[in-house]
Amino acid sequence: MAELNLDALLKKARLDDHEIAFLEDGLGYTFNDKQILEEALCHSSFAHEYGLNYDNERLEFLGDSILSFIVSRSLFRMYPDANEGELTRMRAELVKADSLYKRAFDLRIPYIILHGHALKSDSLPKSICANAMESLLGAVCLDGGVGAAERVIKKLFLSDSEEQAAGPDPKLNLQMWLQARGMPLPNYELLNVSGPSHAPTFTVRLYTNGFEHIETDRTRKGAEKKVAAAILQDLRAKFGK
Repeated sequence: MAELNLDALLKKARLDDHEIAFLEDGLGYTFNDKQILEEALCHSSFAHEYGLNYDNERLEFLGDSILSFIVSRSLFRMYPDANEGELTRMRAELVKADSLYKRAFDLRIPYIILHGHALKSDSLPKSICANAMESLLGAVCLDGGVGAAERVIKKLFLSDSEEQAAGPDPKLNLQMWLQARGMPLPNYELLNVSGPSHAPTFTVRLYTNGFEHIETDRTRKGAEKKVAAAILQDLRAKFGK
């Protein structure tokens, strides 16, 4: 792996030890090799500007593969009665670009990824952030092995699926209720992230079928579950169970 002047690059990218600590805490994994973490966050535009002979695209390739495998195997085990089509749809929902971007945003990747000056951190294309999320998974796999990557993927992508397999979930219940009645599906809007980066508070809005609620929680998932439960309660009160 090429030499990387961490001090110079981190300064230019406004990335510090605190941001790395927040990222590692969100992943639930501490890198042994910080250089591979930097490589996972190195977009090709940054590599081009600073004359580096690598970027995060190779790690993205690896991360995409390990994510698909771990998600597929986990869903296969969690839903023994699901057929191929059902498993394929569940996997596609979990690994699609929007899902990757959501996890990347929660980890503040749009604000710490190393990119060229032509790109702005507050308006990076979602695809760049989603690809960086895959690159990080690839980096975890190389740094800590498949087992480490599996633990990170389960934490970030499969916790909701595991809860659904074990019992009721407000978001799933709301989606199923709406689908059964041919109503538009919900669209969760993240209104605000406040508080310190190590303990943020997420505010989520949901407006669907004439009802609106806003909820906050320490995690985005938690806020989305709260707002889904509130909306479902209103819908059932108006339209019946």
